[in-house]
Amino acid sequence: MTAAEIWARLEPVFLQEGVTLELLGESDERLFVRARRTGPGTPVAFLVKALEGTLRRYHEKLREVELVEYDPGEGPATPEQPSPEFEKVLKHRPPSQQLALPDIPGLDLRECDRRQAAQALEKAHKMWAAQGVERFRVRGLSQDPVRRAVEKWLSFYAAAEKVGEEESGDCWCLLVHGAHQRDFPSQDTLWFPARLMLL
Repeated sequence: MTAAEIWARLEPVFLQEGVTLELLGESDERLFVRARRTGPGTPVAFLVKALEGTLRRYHEKLREVELVEYDPGEGPATPEQPSPEFEKVLKHRPPSQQLALPDIPGLDLRECDRRQAAQALEKAHKMWAAQGVERFRVRGLSQDPVRRAVEKWLSFYAAAEKVGEEESGDCWCLLVHGAHQRDFPSQDTLWFPARLMLL
């Protein structure tokens, strides 16, 4: 599609939003335009960005729109009743970046020294507690540095406690948010390597 064909499709929207737009020419990847406010509506900068996005999608070479001249016209630019479509854009929030965690995530501390184990445990606890995790598993406790780090961490956090242990003793379940179940969970878990917490 040419710039004029694209503009012909967008012109009714711009007019509805109180803006007339004139195409002045193009150079390389840039389209030059002049705008004039004729009534209240969506801000011109937003409409220019919408035009730019449409060009990028449908024009073979134009990628940018440059507003060469803008006439604000007479009267208020802001409508008494905002456009419902523009309100949707204003109120849009990006989706949450929270991980989809299992009920009981696991932290694999095997091969960590005491300092690394303590740091990874602290970061995992903060991250998971913020997402509402009540219990998590820790493994690597058959190794002395890991066991000492976990025991020290448990003595420091009064709200955390050991609530279960695997028969081998290598894996413990730690309570962090007052969960009711006191035994060692039997279901599988997703194990997070300590190195992910140490980045």
